[in-house]
Amino acid sequence: MDLDAVLAGCSSNDNATRKQAEQTITAAAKSPEILSQLMQRLQSAEQPQVRQLSGVLLRKHLRSHWRRLPPAAHKQIQTALQQRLVQEPVEPVRRAVAELIASIARLTVPNREWPGLLEWLHQLSSAASEHHRQAALHIFSSLTQVIGEHLQESFPVLQQVFLASLKDSAAEVRRTALQAVASMVPWLDEEPHVALFKDLVPLTIQVTEHAVASGDEVTAVVAFETFLDLLEVPASWMGPFFPALVKLSVQTASNTHLELNTREQALQIVNWLAQFKPKQLSKQQLVKPILEALCKLCAEPEPEDHDQDDQLSANKFASQAIDTLALNLQNRWVFPPCLSFAKEAIQSGDPNTRAAGCTVLVVCAEGCCDACTTHLAEVLQVVVRGLQDSEAIVRSQAAFALGQLAEYCQPDINEHYKELLPGVFHVMHDPNPQVQQQACYALDAFCENLGPEELQGYLEPLMGKLLEVVSTGDADTQETALGAIASAANAAGPSFQPYVQAVFPVLRHYMEATDPAFMKRRCRASEAMGLMATAVGKDAIAPMVQDIMQAALKGMSIDDSELREYTHGLFGSMAAILKQDFQPFLATCVAAALASCNQDDGTFGEDVDSPALVASPGSVSLGTDSSEDEDDEDGDAAEHRMNIRTGVLDEKASASQVLGSYPEHTGALYAPHIQETLDMLLKMGNYFHCQVREQAYIALPLLYTATSQAFPPQPSGEVSRQVQHVVDSALPLMIKAFDTDDDKEAVIAAVLGCGVILSGAGAQACQSFMEPLATGASMILNGGAPCQQIDSEEDDDQEAEAEDEDTYDEELLAAVAELLPIMASALGPQTYGPVFQQLVFQPLMKRFQAGQPDGVRSTMIGALAELGTTLGPNLAEYLPKLLPVLFRELRCDDPGNRRNAAYCAGVVCHHCPHQMQNHIGQLLQALHPLIQDSEHAATQDNAAGAVGRMLSSMPAQLPLDQVLPVLLTALPLKEDFEEAGPVYGALCGLVTNAETAPKVANLMPQLVQALAQACTEDGIPDETKRHVGQTIAHLLQQYTAQMKPLLSSLPPDQQTAVAAFGA
Repeated sequence: MDLDAVLAGCSSNDNATRKQAEQTITAAAKSPEILSQLMQRLQSAEQPQVRQLSGVLLRKHLRSHWRRLPPAAHKQIQTALQQRLVQEPVEPVRRAVAELIASIARLTVPNREWPGLLEWLHQLSSAASEHHRQAALHIFSSLTQVIGEHLQESFPVLQQVFLASLKDSAAEVRRTALQAVASMVPWLDEEPHVALFKDLVPLTIQVTEHAVASGDEVTAVVAFETFLDLLEVPASWMGPFFPALVKLSVQTASNTHLELNTREQALQIVNWLAQFKPKQLSKQQLVKPILEALCKLCAEPEPEDHDQDDQLSANKFASQAIDTLALNLQNRWVFPPCLSFAKEAIQSGDPNTRAAGCTVLVVCAEGCCDACTTHLAEVLQVVVRGLQDSEAIVRSQAAFALGQLAEYCQPDINEHYKELLPGVFHVMHDPNPQVQQQACYALDAFCENLGPEELQGYLEPLMGKLLEVVSTGDADTQETALGAIASAANAAGPSFQPYVQAVFPVLRHYMEATDPAFMKRRCRASEAMGLMATAVGKDAIAPMVQDIMQAALKGMSIDDSELREYTHGLFGSMAAILKQDFQPFLATCVAAALASCNQDDGTFGEDVDSPALVASPGSVSLGTDSSEDEDDEDGDAAEHRMNIRTGVLDEKASASQVLGSYPEHTGALYAPHIQETLDMLLKMGNYFHCQVREQAYIALPLLYTATSQAFPPQPSGEVSRQVQHVVDSALPLMIKAFDTDDDKEAVIAAVLGCGVILSGAGAQACQSFMEPLATGASMILNGGAPCQQIDSEEDDDQEAEAEDEDTYDEELLAAVAELLPIMASALGPQTYGPVFQQLVFQPLMKRFQAGQPDGVRSTMIGALAELGTTLGPNLAEYLPKLLPVLFRELRCDDPGNRRNAAYCAGVVCHHCPHQMQNHIGQLLQALHPLIQDSEHAATQDNAAGAVGRMLSSMPAQLPLDQVLPVLLTALPLKEDFEEAGPVYGALCGLVTNAETAPKVANLMPQLVQALAQACTEDGIPDETKRHVGQTIAHLLQQYTAQMKPLLSSLPPDQQTAVAAFGA
């Protein structure tokens, strides 16, 4: 082999020649003889390109032969490389030699097989030549990235090297020193090491300031990357440097003489601190100066012909930083400076500043939604003025802000729709496409939350303009307008029917588009078609069903994951509308959903050179490992990458969702598809992405319900074999999610799904799963589930950041609160009693401790009430611990807590009247304010229900002459009509019971009026009305003379109702 010719071929511009040369080298590299030839050329070849290539090839292939070489050869190579590095005059070659030295050092230093290397590098770092100093730092950096733990004993020496190098006169040396400092960060796991590197921070800040001032942006970017690495160290030592870092970050980001990339990199410091150290930003009074700078940056005009896809403009990365601050800090720190800027900016003579005023409100809307809602009038003044601005850039941002406010300031902003919608309609006529698009977005956001009544007066002009825009606007505006049509249809409901004939052909036009440029609009049209069909109903859409399904099914053959995602959603809507009439399409749609679930969504563990692993748009690449960093002795370790096509994830989630929708709406007709659907949902329930798992957990109980409809229980009441199979397959998967799934929303779906299956199938069918189900529920109550574990950094003072209510997993606990009574009811009081005692009661009581949010306590007191209905008298043993909690919640500021506590109090009195006799006075006193008209309606009803249960269970112990008049003032019930039975049943009992009737005789006119009125109330169940009617009929028969005048004084409608229900 002519090695020189082969090396020349490796550098050839001809692909075939280069490929042949590379194959020759690869084949020759299987023998160690190639090493001496490459070493010779590295040391003596005249052409620098040959020396450089020899060094690169040695680094690639020497590793596989190193262990097989004798020690003498090791020493010879090491010495030769050290000499070559010092003697080499050409930078690229010198770098290749440095990387080769580092590669060999990774193999030898851990085993102490290169004595003197670190001392030599230390000497080299202070050499006269800046190139040698830089090379030494580069080797240090490369080494510590991989074998830093073996260098920890040398950290004091390295610290001195880095201190000197950061002061070096050569910019390249300072830059490489920064990289070397960053490489050490992952190994700073002990306090002595941290203390050493703490001394480097002030000098690093100085180096960065000098780099920024001198225009050395490459070094500045490296420095900010280094700071981010230092911030990641799990220790509190960086806290004192936050003010200096923030100042440097903000000043650099605001420096218009720098490249946008440098400025954005600087601002990452602020973004990181906002996400992970928000409390320190507020504690050190850094938020206001940050926001003042960022708000000004939002007004910086974009450079001409700027492409946001290549690099964000200053106003974009500044607004994103404000958004991060708003999402992570308390409203009181972020919102006041932002609102102050917006109010001042909207009056500016500069249109970019006026637009910035609206932009700041855009990015505050989500994170500061509470503060925005509180100050909505002031916020809307800015937005309305922006909508009327003479400049398109301001009108566009104002419309965008209004859309954001419509999303996040619900429901309060709906009160202003009459003053806001005309302004939005006005800008929909704007000649600027961007303004039109944002106006459509604002309408879309409003329509999602307005009801048919509010929208009714605006529907005609709204649809007229949207249909115009969707036909004449640019692509982005048409897409947004289609979304607005979808929201308008959804909000209008049946009122949308007059517009179907005009909208349908427009949507069909887009649904039949095949040009790739139209795919996003086709997706939105598919979504709009489904929502429109749902809004107007089966009869109105019936003539169009075939056309809709035909166009949608054709779209499934187009290779576009997003289109398939939206088409599955459309099919789900059609199934919900058509019910059993969906059967002609069922087999095809199920097959399509199964095919989507089986989509290949990525490749794992393949060679990075494989064409399949080339990242494409819409994909995410996670992790790469360089071959030279591998420690494999054979040197064959290839680079690996995991590539995930994100569009397919959404498609799988949508397909999993409709695999629940189809059985839900077709019932027994779904029987032929049960097994294949079950198999697929079990597969999706084990999928790596939480969104797909969640949809599988939601779909499984729906499949169970359809299976039970297709295969009803046996005459004995035992579930069918097919239903038992679904139960035995679905429950283990969902119960496993309790203690393995780390996504809260997925676990919520699993918990609720278990409840559906258990309540339907019963304890016998679920017998083998009751113990793990109870254990899993208890674990969640105790806060021990993986999805409840939150990784959080501690602040400098070691105090955890104040957690918001989401941290308490209120939705998850509410799901468990629904499951517990289902388990209790399924097992019965005797079997469930020990479970409640051992696994439930104490974790429930922990949720009433100080610091628990109102919502959590409300959920738990409601759960105790529901459990009490099953436990019955067995609840008595828990009253000593329960009653103090109950009385405290009855006095809670939150009406929801008072409401559930009142309900629980009634349940306790109903089942434990003897034990409650000593607490009657205290309980009546606690309930008295809840039964007044000033109380929330639902809470008042539950308080009335509690009194009703007390009257039924312990009438002799109550002061009826005091209790009844107060109770009657709370009638009729206004909201919670489930309390009708206890309330009106108690009144009927009082007037018919021989012992209590005489005691309430003087209140008979009021009692008859209350009972008669109940017979005309729409929300009162007929069963209760019949009880009331029959009671009055009984009284009329028994006390005719007294009752006739009372009944004749009633309004005619009440007389008629009483007679009808009493017949």
